[in-house]
Amino acid sequence: MDRKEHMTLVYQQVLRMGTYVEEALGKALHAMLNQNLLIAQEIILNDRYIDESRLAIEDSCTKIIATKQPVSSQLRELITLMQVSSDLERIGDHARHMAKVISTVREPLLERVIPDFERMARIGIRMVNRSLHALVNQDSEEARAIAAEDRKLNELHRELSVLIIGIMKESPTYIEDGTQLMLVNRFLERLGDHVTHICEGIVYAKQGAHVSLHLGTSENRYAR
Repeated sequence: MDRKEHMTLVYQQVLRMGTYVEEALGKALHAMLNQNLLIAQEIILNDRYIDESRLAIEDSCTKIIATKQPVSSQLRELITLMQVSSDLERIGDHARHMAKVISTVREPLLERVIPDFERMARIGIRMVNRSLHALVNQDSEEARAIAAEDRKLNELHRELSVLIIGIMKESPTYIEDGTQLMLVNRFLERLGDHVTHICEGIVYAKQGAHVSLHLGTSENRYAR
């Protein structure tokens, strides 16, 4: 196979890994909405496939760099693909952590925060999906638009933090459960940060520029 064919295979590996991550997030949301502990356990057990995918992608990229002498634009793509696999693995970890929390929180409290968690999770899943399409299409403008969506997650994170803290103040018996929900809230907020990092990598691969897209900004990090 020539260099281009090898690159195509790596993109396919990343998309397959992204599919695993999207499925894990979707199942974590379903498990939370339905208090389904069997699905939660399935997410935890299947997380190893996501971890293995990252290692396989890193091996493939390293092999291309070592044997195919990629040109500068392809080298940027390979660096980005390795970065993307790392961010996807961390998003998968968040899905696993969410699944672990489900069995520890009492249902009455969970019911009060589920609508907000559902909104955050659906925004995050959509961001992951869009970022993978932008990666394959090398669409830096779409990447910038996706990163701007992180503002919504940040806003919901702040609102939900206030709600959970308020519940804990009202009923100290819920402090332990509330602490667990604060973790889930943080996991979902961090999901947006990882997608934003993926989007920064897409811009770098396409334009060769290191940019910060967090909170919707797009200035060059190294601009004087």
